[in-house]
Amino acid sequence: MTFREFIKSYNEIFKAFNKIYHDFALDCGLSDSASIILYELRFAGSGITQKDIGSWLSLSKRTVNNSIKRLESQGLVICRDGDVDRRMRYVELTDEGREFCRIHIDRIIKAEANTFARMTDGQAEELLTAEKRYYEIFLQESIKIRKEERENEQDTVI
Repeated sequence: MTFREFIKSYNEIFKAFNKIYHDFALDCGLSDSASIILYELRFAGSGITQKDIGSWLSLSKRTVNNSIKRLESQGLVICRDGDVDRRMRYVELTDEGREFCRIHIDRIIKAEANTFARMTDGQAEELLTAEKRYYEIFLQESIKIRKEERENEQDTVI
């Protein structure tokens, strides 16, 4: 397999996964960002900070804030300031939000759980091992390339 064949197939799979999650979000009447925020809140079980949400999901502060404001106006989440640090805003599901997640977000989780159940332990472990290895190597290579670019920029400035 060539690099081009690999990256084309890998990207097609990545896009296809995103389409599945996008379709679930549309079914719920949500944006992709609002859907994934509710998904994260559903798993968290209690309040998490807006900052953590943005960091975990690689979403901008603005996107997270706008999505949470929309979810708050729909009565699905509430926000509260941190007890120690008032700048930290915690996001929690309301009773209505938990019910919404039970009806809508749990469908995504069920599809994921059913998918996992159809795989053997070996397949699941192989998938995670390969993905983790790919990530580790890609991270190393991206750091190396970015460092080289910064060094080249400094050389041209001097």
